[in-house]
Amino acid sequence: MRIVLIGSESGVLGAALAEYLHLDHIRHPEEISADGFVLDGAPRDVAEARALDAVLRGRAADVSAVVWVTGRPPTPQVEAVLDHYRGRVVEVDPGEGAFDAALEGLRESLLTA
Repeated sequence: MRIVLIGSESGVLGAALAEYLHLDHIRHPEEISADGFVLDGAPRDVAEARALDAVLRGRAADVSAVVWVTGRPPTPQVEAVLDHYRGRVVEVDPGEGAFDAALEGLRESLLTA
């Protein structure tokens, strides 16, 4: 499973998801060293999303889901990234309950994929 986490400032949610799902928790695409990971805080724009897609295509893989932490309105760059990954985006509110909401959203997203 390859999860991109966007909108999380602290990294706490990304680290918790990675630990629970037994995945690597990384901050930059160049840190990808395993098939499964939670990429926390990137890509920040469509160019970075396309670069990530190219790296994953080289491994015959793709982003499984994008978790968008909706604490504030998305910038135009983030909106473009969310559009780029349309159909794989799970929206969660920040704060208490975000972890459970993210897991439930991931379950639903992966079941419908």
